[in-house]
Amino acid sequence: MTSRASVITSAALCLAGYAWVYATGVVDLPIRSDGFSYYVYLPSWFLFGDTTLAAVARDCCGGEFPQFTAIIRWPGTRRWVNAHPIGVAIMQSPLFAIAHLLTRWTNLSPDGFSLYYQHAIGLAGAGWVVAGLAMLRRVLLRSFSDRVTAVTLLAVLLGTNLYHYGTFDSSYSHPYSFFLFAAFMWFTARWHEEPTRRTSVLLGIVSGLLVLVRHTNILFTAVFVLYGLGAGEGISSRIATLLRERKQVATIMAVAGLVIAPQLLIYYQATGHVLVSSYGELGFNWTSPQIAEILFGVRKGLFFWSPLLLIAVAGMVLLARSSRPAAAFVVPGALFLTVHTYLIASWWDWQFGGSYGHRGFVDALPLFALGLATAFDRASQSASLRVSLGVVVPAMVALSLFQMLQYWYGIIPFSDTTWTQYRELFLQWR
Repeated sequence: MTSRASVITSAALCLAGYAWVYATGVVDLPIRSDGFSYYVYLPSWFLFGDTTLAAVARDCCGGEFPQFTAIIRWPGTRRWVNAHPIGVAIMQSPLFAIAHLLTRWTNLSPDGFSLYYQHAIGLAGAGWVVAGLAMLRRVLLRSFSDRVTAVTLLAVLLGTNLYHYGTFDSSYSHPYSFFLFAAFMWFTARWHEEPTRRTSVLLGIVSGLLVLVRHTNILFTAVFVLYGLGAGEGISSRIATLLRERKQVATIMAVAGLVIAPQLLIYYQATGHVLVSSYGELGFNWTSPQIAEILFGVRKGLFFWSPLLLIAVAGMVLLARSSRPAAAFVVPGALFLTVHTYLIASWWDWQFGGSYGHRGFVDALPLFALGLATAFDRASQSASLRVSLGVVVPAMVALSLFQMLQYWYGIIPFSDTTWTQYRELFLQWR
């Protein structure tokens, strides 16, 4: 299979999985839980003509948003502040517009939550997962063969929780961040090869959207600054490059600032402040991070639920010692993942609520893909390693998919899974 065919296959799998979830009644509607608050801007802006969210609150919820939405009244102003920023809604808007036209054509209720709106938003998430894989394909092909790239793309989709967030929970932010991380890596590599104005503008747009989808994604922009560190470049050469191309760097920052500006205006309208903590009193426990739990624990451990990523970590070590173009991402990527892990582990709800595996790392899967591709490439050159991975990788993918189905059908708890529960439910069906 070619890498292009693997992207097409991924699109078909996501569409089939999405259809299965909703045709069989595994879950009710796509716009739910966090997906509601990421999306709610669109009906508020375009159907109710209201940037305060008050009109849609009256229409959908009797004037008060339910607690699950994480939309709170700000002390002092009593205006609504959404914990989730506007980036996802912006990226959903093209399919939202199509859904609105179909709704008016069929005389369904144009309230923003009827049939066509629901599935436009659900399919938007699936589409951005596929777009992210297509962008990741470009990144991988710079360093690996077409065959290795094809295998890596399918392994990332099916051997982690990415497929879950392209189907069952596709209205969440993670499909969008996954695409943006891959796009940011692609444009970063292109910019450092040839820092043109066009690439700078595109990097600025992607950077701004990264922040608008999840504010903590701003940490990933450090990968641009540190690109190549440890792969033939030191800090002094990195600084020299950025100073030499300061006009292009200024373009990136200016464009990103323009993209982010509407969110700051929304915060100011609601609170009187440009920068706020949109989660209110909820915050971080900096002195007691649950690092072991989020990496290896049974509740949401990254490597516990996606053991395939252990191979990716080993591959990253191999990649760091190579001269491949992708090696330029290893040191900045590792630094990002270290800070990102600490941030997630310190959050008051480090499990991130209900999720299959730990959803906080879905966004960073393009980084892990580099390690996977390196491991698969090494296996292609070693008969013994090829046999070993030929057995282990399919087993890990099968386990991930089976446990995902257990999660879909409520066999595995949505959160707070204990070791006793996991042991009793292991490979059980009903």
